[in-house]
Amino acid sequence: MEKKTILVFGTGHLAYRLKAKLTAGNYQLVHATLDEINGASQSVSLLENLQQFIRQLDVDAIKMVYLLDEKDEVNLQLIIALISLYPDISIAASLFNENLIPHLQAQHSNVTIFNPAKIAAPHFVAALYQPLERKIETGVISNTPKTSLKKKDTLIQKLLLAFIGLIVVAVLFFHFYEKLSWIDSFYFVIVTVATVGYGDINLAASSPVSKLFGIILILSSTFFIWMIFSLTIDRVLKKRIMLALGRKKYHCKDHIILCGLGRLGYFIAEELLQKGEKLIIIEQHEDGRYLDYFRQLGAEVYIGDGRLSKVLDDTNVAQARALISVINDDSINLEIGLNSRSFQPGIRLILRIFDEQMAKKIKEYLNIHLTLSASDIADEKFYEILK
Repeated sequence: MEKKTILVFGTGHLAYRLKAKLTAGNYQLVHATLDEINGASQSVSLLENLQQFIRQLDVDAIKMVYLLDEKDEVNLQLIIALISLYPDISIAASLFNENLIPHLQAQHSNVTIFNPAKIAAPHFVAALYQPLERKIETGVISNTPKTSLKKKDTLIQKLLLAFIGLIVVAVLFFHFYEKLSWIDSFYFVIVTVATVGYGDINLAASSPVSKLFGIILILSSTFFIWMIFSLTIDRVLKKRIMLALGRKKYHCKDHIILCGLGRLGYFIAEELLQKGEKLIIIEQHEDGRYLDYFRQLGAEVYIGDGRLSKVLDDTNVAQARALISVINDDSINLEIGLNSRSFQPGIRLILRIFDEQMAKKIKEYLNIHLTLSASDIADEKFYEILK
């Protein structure tokens, strides 16, 4: 008799997608979670609880056990428990930790392990090079008001102009009032402003007006010099700090912007860099575990929220070739994609959308080029194992 019973453990999009596929394939399906297994027994031992759960089924009729929880530690616990209880049972598991996969598969030939993110990543990258089904109608956002995001700080320029103006006025004063030559007037003003004071030209025998003007010149020039110096240093330090924190303004063109450096974003970024693409990664968390790794590989990293116009402007989305958003939230990915249209209506958008039906509606009604579901891509791979 052919085995038809399939066990699916886990929660999340991948588990429920595969469950739907198996149901459509007329398999006898049993779906459970780790909490349900442990909650059905008084024991604290996972081995005992799992054994008790499977006893309720016909073990010999089990064709495959899928372990598809979103947490690696849950899947790992279940793998170890299952192979210790039923060494010959066929297991297909999801693990995002690439280091564990070869060790587990090498020792247990009946265990097949896939990394869903690694399976899905090439499809997102391939979407960069696919011909578009239709062009974006720029009229959709033609009424969007365009506001300048650049608020240029002109204080230093204003202070510098005022300082130059002070020097010019002082030179004119000493030339016409003190009857100094042009070169002597300029020399005396510069020496006074620089507070050098050689003494070869001085105001000791000059009128009170000249002395008062000299005092004003000294105080004013000191103020201007210190203000210009302080603001310049402040600007330089800010730029260095912003660069260190990943908030630099970029001016590159024809680059790829990737929003989200999680499990899926990691493999997408790796593949893009291997293909020699210019890549700017937008990541909200500055302590992300992969940031330094991708900086070393040559990617630019911007720390910020991709939904914000300033972040999109700083990463020069207006001249980017494409934007890929793979954050674990459909609405955020959609918001990032639509906001980027304000800068470049025709930008190629590749968005991660978990719900397949929603992805189709978004593509149809919001004119998004490509919407992909990582779990929809991965469940095909897991389903193929049964064939």
